[in-house]
Amino acid sequence: MDFHAQDKQIQKKIDWISSQIRETKIQLKREYKELEDALKEQEKLRKKNKIA
Repeated sequence: MDFHAQDKQIQKKIDWISSQIRETKIQLKREYKELEDALKEQEKLRKKNKIA
């Protein structure tokens, strides 16, 4: 395999990995937001339970 073909193949791999990282980052941000919302909801419920 010549230099250019090998370089192109490596670049494709780098692009694919970068794409996967971006997708994972977006998914993690979304899941973190859901986690924060659930924790806030739990905190409200616990405070409400202490008062009652």
